[in-house]
Amino acid sequence: MEEKLIEHCPHCGADLIGEKIPYRLREHYSPPYFSRLKIGIYNRKLDMITHWECPFCKGVWERK
Repeated sequence: MEEKLIEHCPHCGADLIGEKIPYRLREHYSPPYFSRLKIGIYNRKLDMITHWECPFCKGVWERK
């Protein structure tokens, strides 16, 4: 039995993990749960996402 991943905004505590991806679509997605619109802040100079933004409270935190 799989456990649901837990990911919360460090500012407002909103749950950032959505519903489980249907089995027939899982080959296209990893991990098996949808992210709930956590916004990646991209740094062109570093060519990577360096921070995340919560879509609910607009709080920003570093990617670890």
